Formats: sequence, C-alpha cells, structure tokens
Amino acid sequence: MELEYKYTNRAVAFLDVLGFQNKLEEFEREAIEYYNTSNAEETAGEFEEDNSELNSPIYYSQKASDFINTFNSAISKLDSDKFSYYLFSDNICITAKSTGDNGENSLVELLLIISELYFEFIQQGYFLRGGIDFGLFIDKSSIALGVPLATAYKMESTQAVFPRIVLSKNFIKQLEDYSVDNVNGYSSILTSSLIKVSCDIQYLNVFNHIFKVDDKEYFFERYSFNINQNLLSSAQKENIFLKYKWLATEFNSFIETYTSSLAFYDENFEATDEYLQIVKQLKVEYGQ
Repeated sequence: MELEYKYTNRAVAFLDVLGFQNKLEEFEREAIEYYNTSNAEETAGEFEEDNSELNSPIYYSQKASDFINTFNSAISKLDSDKFSYYLFSDNICITAKSTGDNGENSLVELLLIISELYFEFIQQGYFLRGGIDFGLFIDKSSIALGVPLATAYKMESTQAVFPRIVLSKNFIKQLEDYSVDNVNGYSSILTSSLIKVSCDIQYLNVFNHIFKVDDKEYFFERYSFNINQNLLSSAQKENIFLKYKWLATEFNSFIETYTSSLAFYDENFEATDEYLQIVKQLKVEYGQ
C-alpha cells in the first residue's frame, strides 16, 4: 500500500490581516463601481469591437489586486524546496521544513520572511498578527493538515491580540540549537534580536527587518506614518486604538535600542549622527 499522505516536522505560521472585513467590503464596492462604469461606457458605444465576452464589463478592484501583489512580492522569494504557502481571504499560512542540520536555519529564514511580509503589508496600510507552531504536519500540494495549524490559529485568535506574531514553545524549542554560539558578530546580533518576550509570551520582533532593507529612513518613515494614521482613525474605538498604541510603544522602544546600540552592529551600513537623529524624530507620540 502506498503511503501517500505522510506527516513531516514543519513550522506552521498562521497570519491574519487586522480589520480586513472592512477592506473586503471596500474591495467589493470598488469592483461594483468598476463594473458599473465599464457598463456605462459600453452602453455609450465607447467599445469599438463587438459585444464579446472579452469586452464585457467585469468586476475589478485595484486595491484587491494590490493586496494580492503585495503578498506575492514577498512570498515569491521563498525557496519552494523548504517552504509552502497558502492565501485564503485575509488569512495567510506559511510552512517551513525542518530538515536535519539546516532545519534551524529554515526556521530563522521563516521569521525573516514574515518580518519582510509584515513590512510589505505595512506599506499598503495593513497590519498582521498571527501565531507560529511546530510539529507533525501533512503539507502536500493544496492540502494543509495537522495540529500545528490549529495551534497557530488558536494563538492568533487568543494570544496575539495586538499586531504581533506569537511563537509557541514547540517552535522556540526548535530554535534552541541554533543559538548565538553558532554565529558571530553581525549574524549573532541579527539572530538574537529576532524574538521578544512579554511575561509568558514570546513573539517576533518584526522591526528587525531594518537590517535587510537598503532605504532605512523609508523603513522607519513608513512604520511611523501608518501607525500614526491608524491611531488617528481609531481614536474613538478604544479596543482598536489600544492595539495600535501597543505597536507604537514597541516601535518607539525599538528606535531607542536601535539608535543606542543595534545600528552600530550593522556591518553593511554606517549609522551617522544625522541619520540617528532623523530616526529618533520618527517616534510615534501616541506610543509614549
């Protein structure tokens, strides 16, 4: 008997886009408006060719396309031999193999990719939260099945709370062997600053992506601007406001750590006094 669907050890990340229900409705309104506009133009005889299906009015949302392209832009950099991914509505699932001696490297790479994805979505005005677990999982083609996905989903819905990516104890355990003792200098700083702790919850430090971007001022500007925008727009909705206030506090704290120490460990960038002052000025006032 052929054993087609076999379990393997995988890290499984389940991510959710905050406030996406409103975005879905916005996408739909834009698609309907596009359809109505196209239909009016066709009725007015602005289409030169005959009324073929090709030229018939369609439902199209540019914002929905931008959302999908943002996802594809970051995900396209994944090594298909080590990672799988799924996008369904506002939910994103990414799995990573843990294979032998290089397994921990794949898990660190997963954290780096999610940090990049977080920043890609930030630039479009979206914020992510989620959970990552590790364990036995069936991951084949369009099939994703196993306890780690259920656990990651539960973590996203009950522990993430704020716009953060929570890491399970099982996942953290897999990273223990890939300690800073195995790497030196810049790589050590990069790896050791990936994870933050709050009481009994460990979560991804998404701001660590600064070490991977070329335009570092733009990185801080985008975060500052979009956090501020969401704080302002949610000023009359306390439960939402507090989520972004938490993120603002995290952002300001990272700026303090970055400008006082982390920036000087970046072997690919010289942190001038002028640059550091610019970064400090990008703190979010609501987060203080």
